[in-house]
Amino acid sequence: MTTAVEHVKALYGLSRGTQAALSVAQPLVAMLLADTEPAPGRLAMAVAGAFAGFFAVFAANDLLDAHLDRRRAEGADGRAAPLPHGAAPGPEGRVAPDLDGAGARHPLAGERLSFAVALTWVLGLSAVALMVAAALSWVCVLLFVVAALLEAVYCRLATVTAYKCVLSGVMVAVGASAGWFAFTDRVDPLRLGLFALWMAAWETGGRNIPNDLADLADDAPLGIRTVPVVHGPRRSAVLAFALLVLAALSAGALAVVTVGSFGTAGLVGTLLAGAVTLVVPGLRLLRRPESGPALSLFNRASFHPVCVLAAFIAALALS
Repeated sequence: MTTAVEHVKALYGLSRGTQAALSVAQPLVAMLLADTEPAPGRLAMAVAGAFAGFFAVFAANDLLDAHLDRRRAEGADGRAAPLPHGAAPGPEGRVAPDLDGAGARHPLAGERLSFAVALTWVLGLSAVALMVAAALSWVCVLLFVVAALLEAVYCRLATVTAYKCVLSGVMVAVGASAGWFAFTDRVDPLRLGLFALWMAAWETGGRNIPNDLADLADDAPLGIRTVPVVHGPRRSAVLAFALLVLAALSAGALAVVTVGSFGTAGLVGTLLAGAVTLVVPGLRLLRRPESGPALSLFNRASFHPVCVLAAFIAALALS
């Protein structure tokens, strides 16, 4: 029994289960933007497909980065590289609780899972996601495939360029947009454009750069090129905060555009979500561009789409 429980924990950790579950809110927001009264059966299919898709993509990230994670666990074979100007490893490491570490952090690199099991897990979940996507819309299939390819390219660029963070933002925007096309074939350039901008800015400024800043001391010796490694903590914090403001404004603009559907309650809830989960922790990071505040921002920003989704659902319930 203990072995089975540990195996489940390892698979949950491989998929970064908590983060993957929170990410389901992204396409669900897009779904509500397209259809405020989704058919229950279609909604259930979309939720199941989203869970399978996100659990697959997050697991694929660990699968593709396993060689780097092993080197990180081994201390980069004892080699060290200088940190960027103004950076210091710090004695505290990842002091804040880490949403990505729930279950088991990098279980493949830690040999808690075999490569065969991890690959089977990724392929099985991907097959489920693709089948559901095909039942919903061919556009959903296309978007899932494009997002998966972007994820693969992103991982391949780990030691090549810091600007792969742009791909991360585009990948999240593409994947999240599948929620829209799961419920309608029509294209609304304004709503979809604001939604994609919001998702890309939120992912890059709220998750990608802060997470890389929290991992700065581990990434630099491995030759991993991230924005914090290349440009240092201070500039990274400024860039992250600018993107957080852009994300909050984009979400707010989207709530204004859809005020006819979600009303004042949706608008106020969206603005509060942006302030609490993005701007406030972003300001803390500006004051202290270090691992602790960076990870705290990452954790809080991860709940941002969930909070906006809750605001939209509450607004519909009150209308």
